[in-house]
Amino acid sequence: MTKYRHILLNLAILALVVFFMLYMFLSLNDRTVEYGETENITENAANFESPCSVSDVFTLPEGTKRIKLFNDIIYCATDDSVSIYSKEGALHNRFFAGEGISDMVANGQEVYVLFPLKIKVFSPEGVLDREWEACSDNSIYVSIVLTKDFVFITDAENSNICQFAKDGRFLRFIDSPRGFVIPTGDFDIDSFRDTVYCVNPGRHQIESYTTEGQFIASFGIPGSKPGTFPGCCNPASIAFTSDGQLITSEKGNPRICLFERSGRFIEMLLNAKLLGGGHTAYEIQSSDNRIYVAVRNEMKVYNYKTGK
Repeated sequence: MTKYRHILLNLAILALVVFFMLYMFLSLNDRTVEYGETENITENAANFESPCSVSDVFTLPEGTKRIKLFNDIIYCATDDSVSIYSKEGALHNRFFAGEGISDMVANGQEVYVLFPLKIKVFSPEGVLDREWEACSDNSIYVSIVLTKDFVFITDAENSNICQFAKDGRFLRFIDSPRGFVIPTGDFDIDSFRDTVYCVNPGRHQIESYTTEGQFIASFGIPGSKPGTFPGCCNPASIAFTSDGQLITSEKGNPRICLFERSGRFIEMLLNAKLLGGGHTAYEIQSSDNRIYVAVRNEMKVYNYKTGK
């Protein structure tokens, strides 16, 4: 009888473990919607033909770290300065913002410059209007995006998104339902029509949120083929076309790919060979049917055509 009791006890423990694992799996998937299609994924073959062709090239400041576009105005950030160009590459203005710039974004009237522990807001002429500190002293702010009413900033140290009003009032922390995994500090964020999109590179995903901080969905799967995200931490950065298609930039074996916002892969735009090699992700932006890629100290402007 004792033998049967031990067997029944072991079966009961096993059933509890299986039930707990099933419960955790279902709970996680209740909060996380993953979607995406892979039927268009093709190998990065040697005969790859890009749908992009170079239409213009102009020089950027040495040490350009980030590029952003707003209404065909190009904003470039180095470690300590912001330069403002026309879409043809004519320099409008350059101003010193302070050392240690992480990112910046503009809305035409203001330029928000992000530092690991601070946000400064300038006029396009470089006049400082206001600034505020990070939520905590151990933050590492990485990327910034503006919506109509809010400022969203990613914090690599605390693995969350910080939401502020535009006057600097802190509103809330936003956490991923699966947890943001940021192995190498790439934590890019962007928006389209007031929906916020953020990379979760350690999980090979892109996640979307409402402006109230509610999780909407995620997509992405690990892999080496175009349409999947390779290595320990991709995609590195994202941007949107004018009609809301999502462009991703990857590092390791750098390439630039195009997705629908739903996560359906459309096609690879540029591979490592066309980009010029290296291992770091290339800075990307888009306007109309043009894609802007920062290549070392140059801006390459590509015309883009697709039949897909």
